[in-house]
Amino acid sequence: MNPDFLISGIFLCLAGTCAAAIISMIARGKARRRFAMLTLAAATAIGAATGAAAVVFRPEFQAAPALFGMRIALDPLAAVFFALLNAIACAVSIYAIAYVDGHADAYDVRRLDALTAVFMLGMQGVVLAAAPLAFLACWEIMSIASFFLVMADRKPESLRAALFYLIMTHLGAGAILAGFMLLSGGFMHAGFGWMAAYAQGLPDATLLLAFALFLFGFGSKAGLWPFHVWLPEAHPQAPSHISALMSGVMLKMALYGFLRVLLGILPPLPASWALPIVALGLLSAVFGALYAVVERDLKRLLAYSSIENIGLIFTMVGAALYARGAGLPVLADAALAAAVLHAVAHAIFKSGLFMGAGAIVGQLHTRDLEAMGGLAKRMPRFSGAMLVLALGAAALPPSAAFMSEWVFLQHVLAAVRTASPFTQGVLVAILSSVAFVGGLAVFAMIKMFGIAFLGRPRGAHAAQAQEPSIGLSAPVFAMAGLTLVVGLGAPALLAVTGFFGVTDGRRLVAGGGALSPFSLAAVFAAVGAAAFMARRLSSDAKHERAYHAWDCGQPTDASMEYTATAFSAPARFFFRLLLRSRKDVQASPIAATNPWIARKTSVLEIRQVWYELMYAPIVRAALFVSTQARRLHSGVIQFYIAMILAALIAALVISL
Repeated sequence: MNPDFLISGIFLCLAGTCAAAIISMIARGKARRRFAMLTLAAATAIGAATGAAAVVFRPEFQAAPALFGMRIALDPLAAVFFALLNAIACAVSIYAIAYVDGHADAYDVRRLDALTAVFMLGMQGVVLAAAPLAFLACWEIMSIASFFLVMADRKPESLRAALFYLIMTHLGAGAILAGFMLLSGGFMHAGFGWMAAYAQGLPDATLLLAFALFLFGFGSKAGLWPFHVWLPEAHPQAPSHISALMSGVMLKMALYGFLRVLLGILPPLPASWALPIVALGLLSAVFGALYAVVERDLKRLLAYSSIENIGLIFTMVGAALYARGAGLPVLADAALAAAVLHAVAHAIFKSGLFMGAGAIVGQLHTRDLEAMGGLAKRMPRFSGAMLVLALGAAALPPSAAFMSEWVFLQHVLAAVRTASPFTQGVLVAILSSVAFVGGLAVFAMIKMFGIAFLGRPRGAHAAQAQEPSIGLSAPVFAMAGLTLVVGLGAPALLAVTGFFGVTDGRRLVAGGGALSPFSLAAVFAAVGAAAFMARRLSSDAKHERAYHAWDCGQPTDASMEYTATAFSAPARFFFRLLLRSRKDVQASPIAATNPWIARKTSVLEIRQVWYELMYAPIVRAALFVSTQARRLHSGVIQFYIAMILAALIAALVISL
């Protein structure tokens, strides 16, 4: 393919995104606002097609002509993430038209739409940047735009979450800047290729420091433990289409940046350096899954699920880096392939789940699972799409997440037989932890779908829910379809992206075995059809009648259904030392003369243990230092002059 065609597609995508931001700012009226979002959808569709073409045809160009002094590039790694980013952004842009119309009283619509376009532009620039200066400039655009988007409704809790996010993201950005400074010798205009050559001659101590800085910088942006505490605060407070972008795409920008550094800049690293990545990834996956199990806020549950999936992806990346250093090239390639496939899968199903959550919350006016229920009867088609997405989040077949985990675990099992004793211990720890996380993920998604969609409505709004409008439901259906398509087409997708060692184009290959996604899907479809036919043939519908459940003389209602709190009780009990949950039971007598007959109310509080143990002491120390520093503001001019003189003397002593 002619590279000029791809360059034209890139510039059309960027120009359309910029035009959408400008139109949104000057647009007055619903029709013009919709035109701006349609422009954004068209621009990102062009970007998705361009990225997909670059993945398939692999053009032999590294940099396009300069854009405002910054050169852009689209190599195979960037092409995958550029296609993924724009495909999700296109669906979100269409969803935003109907979503923002329904929440126009809560947001400054023009500012929200303009910031959405700027947010997408920043992420596009991150993927296309060919030098650290351009990368960091676009990184800041992405971060600042998302900061304002988190607090779009101006509620106190949104402002608090946005400020917390701003602090964490700029600490991470500072670490990334320092890492690039070390690897470039301060020459920030140099391209990544030049930096890779320069890094070959750096001492190990400098490389280790840069590696640690990048791990913190990109890990904090991705929501990696223990830098994850901002994520379950910021994502639920943002508008739902922004939550879809942040969780589905922005977290992948951190993954892309980390892969760009590991694969394209840093020289081959010792295997031991990968162990922190594996450890942080597994801890993120475990704690993200645990908190998703016990959480009853729908959007916070999805945010914790994102932490779990990001942890799995970083575990795969760490395993690939470790295997490369330990002389296991087959496992290294397979783990990297699984990480990329899982990143694609997570971007699709998580953006769909957040958009679906926005449609539900818009009708029910609550994020509390306890106030939902019965939605499957009120919105059956939409519930079917959400079920497919929930199965994808649970990594059940034939979803793409199942395929990625199958490839990873099968290659880990195969490598255990030939690895050294220490490496065997590392791989066994990965196997057991990923299996444990997989069970928790299924638990969390069953709770989410079962409590929200099945049973009887537990609230007035849930009882009146209806199928969402086509503008809200179509993107969700599209993400559900993509979840299945990517899962069934995983062998072909991995073959196109160059991971021929794990696929023959039709099947996934690992450890002497093979898995055909279509055959697996056919087995599940046949079992389901057989169960359905057996039920139809064995039932006598003419002589069956509906009757309420036996209630022992006590009238039953929806408040007696199994709740999300009760569903997660076993997990809270077994992991109470880690979760630090606290339940407060309050009893109030029904009759003042009889204290034994009382109405009891249970309040469950789930605290973020890592915030209390790590971040709260830092906050208290900062407040103490700032309080003490305020005493210097005495208002005496002589004291200020003396301080300036002391500072000058100290500077002279140090310099001389």
